[in-house]
Amino acid sequence: MALNYTVPAVDRAIRVLELLSSAHHGMSLAQLAVQTKVPKSTMFRILHTLHEHSIIVEDRERKLFSLGMKLLGWGNAALATIDLKTIAHPHLQKLAHETRESFYLALLDHDEVVLVDRADTPEVWKMVTRLGSRSPFHCTATGLVIAAAMTDDVVQNMIERHGLKKFTSKTITSVPKLKKRLRDVRRLGYAICDGEYKPDLCAIAVPLWDHTDKVVASLMTAIPSERIGKDKKLVENLIAILKRESELISKRTGFERVLAKD
Repeated sequence: MALNYTVPAVDRAIRVLELLSSAHHGMSLAQLAVQTKVPKSTMFRILHTLHEHSIIVEDRERKLFSLGMKLLGWGNAALATIDLKTIAHPHLQKLAHETRESFYLALLDHDEVVLVDRADTPEVWKMVTRLGSRSPFHCTATGLVIAAAMTDDVVQNMIERHGLKKFTSKTITSVPKLKKRLRDVRRLGYAICDGEYKPDLCAIAVPLWDHTDKVVASLMTAIPSERIGKDKKLVENLIAILKRESELISKRTGFERVLAKD
C-alpha cells in the first residue's frame, strides 16, 4: 500500500486558497467549511493562521475572506525566475555553440544551489549535477558568487543552518577562510571552484542581477580540472566570456548599473 505523506492541515489550507482563488467576491467561514467539509472550529483556525501571515484578508463588515497581496508577491517572485530562464536560455545556447563548452543558469534556493537551465556538451554534462538537483553553497562557484552579494549576517545564518561539510581535500571548512573567500569573490566579480565539490571538476561562475540591483542567479560553466593545466589561458578566456554575457543578460532583466570590468 502506498504511503500518504500529506500533512492534513496544509492540505486543508491549500484547498481553502484554491476556493478563494475562484471566489471573486470572497467567501465566508461557513461557506468554506461546507465546501471543504471541515468543521467550523478547524476552519476558523485555518483562516486565522492565513490571515496572520497576510495570505488572506478579511472584509469585517461582510465577514468574507479573500486572497491577500502576499500571494501576488510570491507569484511575482516565481515569475521572475521563469522570466530569467527565458531570457538567459538563448545566451546559454549561443555560448555553447561558439565555445564548444557547457554553460548553466543556477540560483540559490533554501541555501542550496540549483541548476535550472543548461546548454551543454556531452563530455562535461556527465560530470555536472542534473537540473533540479541541489548542491551546497560553500564549495560551488554559483554558491560563492551569490553568497558574496549577501550580508555577513545572512551568510553566517546559512553556515549555522548547514555547516561547512567537507567533500574533497580542497573544500573550505573554516568560517574565517570562507568569509575571506567571499570578500575576494566580491572584489573580483567571479568565483572559481576547482575540485572543491567534485574532485575532477572546475566550475567558474559570475553573478546575474535583476532590475532591483540584486544578485538573483549565476551564469556558470564547468570543465574537467585536467584541462586547466594544459591551457593556461582557458580560465581567463572563460571568465571574460561569462562577464560579457552576464552583462547582456542582466541588462535584459532591467539592470542598469554599469558593471565593473577588469
